[in-house]
Amino acid sequence: MTGDRPPGEAATLVVVNIGQLVTGDPRVRAPGVVEDAVLAASGDRITYAGPASGLEVAIGPETIEVDAHGAAVIPGFVDAHTHLVWLGERSEEYALRAAGASYEEIAEKGGGIRSTVAATAAGTLDELITATRERARRMLRLGTTTVEIKSGYGQSLAAELRQLRAARGLGTEPDLPDVVTTYLPLHGLPDSDRAVYLEGVLGEGLAAAAPLAGFVDCFCEIGAWDVAECERLLVAAGAHGLRAKVHAEQRTHSGGSALAARVGAVSADHLDHATDGDLRGLAAAGVTGVLLPGASMVLGGPPPPGRRLLEAGVTVALATDCNPGTCWCESMPLMVSLGVATAGLAPAEALLAAPAGGAAALGLGDRGRLLPGLRCDALVLDTSRWLDVGYHLGANPVAQVIAAGRLVGP
Repeated sequence: MTGDRPPGEAATLVVVNIGQLVTGDPRVRAPGVVEDAVLAASGDRITYAGPASGLEVAIGPETIEVDAHGAAVIPGFVDAHTHLVWLGERSEEYALRAAGASYEEIAEKGGGIRSTVAATAAGTLDELITATRERARRMLRLGTTTVEIKSGYGQSLAAELRQLRAARGLGTEPDLPDVVTTYLPLHGLPDSDRAVYLEGVLGEGLAAAAPLAGFVDCFCEIGAWDVAECERLLVAAGAHGLRAKVHAEQRTHSGGSALAARVGAVSADHLDHATDGDLRGLAAAGVTGVLLPGASMVLGGPPPPGRRLLEAGVTVALATDCNPGTCWCESMPLMVSLGVATAGLAPAEALLAAPAGGAAALGLGDRGRLLPGLRCDALVLDTSRWLDVGYHLGANPVAQVIAAGRLVGP
């Protein structure tokens, strides 16, 4: 098998002696395991992914060979929901919540998103990049090859754009995950008049953010931004080429899921308080459901509705929600574990929700599975069993990271 490459073209990278290759091929039983396998790429594209006995890719003197020594190989993780660019520190909130304080009580005292906005908005571009780079490096070491990064800690237009520029700058660094950016102007409430702020976002904000982002997002929640305000944003964003995402039903049932379905959002994220009717609506509209089990666990809310999403016919993604207040975690392997332990997903479902589901939540059809023609983002594990990704709770199972056909880590 040579995929869509010219016959005889030499591979630039080959991974041999793979014990279990998880392809994610939707035509076979999940997660699409091939035993005694080989993975080959030319440039950033996969040219072969299958049994070693069927390899038809040419090997040349410049081919880089990686020996998996019997280990499993899985697709690189796509973390489709993070707030990775921030400054400041909120560890005291962790102690306050442990003592019984609620998310809302902390926010009323000046903590929460407002605290991070104050620190982040004051930072320079270099400070934002420096603070975020090590988080992104940890993500790569833990197997994340693509990461979505939102703004949302700026509120002023200049500060929001600075967050987006920091995220895009990190995405150009060769040994960090590929970056997808999202403009999140409706996150925490502004200190200024909210109606005036919203008008500024709909006008100057969207026009300025559009060249720097692929998506627009909103925190549709009681105590934050209501459905009508969020709908105005998402509809206006479409005219600027920005696709919609929605923070929906995280703390309460706010109507965010129905909004996501109505506007044809790419994803609806959180969904802890979504009804079965909400989930059927997402399925009918083709909206991916992004579950954030780390945040659900930290905030003590209901478990993520993973099984209900699948039963409704919704594509499921798992993501970290890495942020300074409610889930400081860069580990997608941990999210796979929590997807099984708290969201009702089977191990194979949880594993594929991390790369393939994440890719769907970002509208990326070129990654998330190990199939010919797709981008070669792959993880060589330190174990022969793909099940250990979720089974070994809290561990880093990643021995080597391949991103866009290049060996980049650890």
